Amino acid sequence: MSQVLTIVANPRSNSVTRRLLQSFLTAYKRCYPADVITELDVYQCDIPVIDDKVIKAWDKPPQERLPSDLQALSRIDRFTDQFIAADKIVIAAPMWNLHFPPQLLAYLAMVMVAGKTFVYTEQGCQGLLRDKPVMLLHVRGGVFSAGPLQAMDFATPHLRSLCAMIGLTDFRSVICEGIEQAPDQAEKLLQQAMRQAEQMAETF
Repeated sequence: MSQVLTIVANPRSNSVTRRLLQSFLTAYKRCYPADVITELDVYQCDIPVIDDKVIKAWDKPPQERLPSDLQALSRIDRFTDQFIAADKIVIAAPMWNLHFPPQLLAYLAMVMVAGKTFVYTEQGCQGLLRDKPVMLLHVRGGVFSAGPLQAMDFATPHLRSLCAMIGLTDFRSVICEGIEQAPDQAEKLLQQAMRQAEQMAETF
């Protein structure tokens, strides 16, 4: 039995992002009925800010941290520990202004914690997580997989790099793009992406 952490980053309940996610999860549950799926909506939970208190607490050796330091870190540790404990990660998010929504970026900062998900070595960063596949379900209004906008996709490469930094190299994705660029084809494009998501769920 696997623990699947599903991270949703779209505040709209009827969004294309959620429809794509639902297709994936329906197929996944059919294939892996015993697995436990936990949904984390980054727009419905209180994502903490990495402020001066947090940074100062991180800078101290663990044995020197005061109760106030532990309190500052506890809100971040909740998200970090949940991510670490999961066996599989699913991230469903749209592209906003060439990147992910700000709430998702804030959440990812909770995951990238030195000493917990990666460490610095003489050879550079070394990831501490292993054997955890990551699935990105990504919706874009324009077409960024090819053509003049390809170099402007800062979302998927960023997430793939973050995952690699913490040791997660099994990175998969389903991209639904062009739905605003070609609105008359939007439903067709979504249906194609949903079928791909269902197929990929079977082996995730």
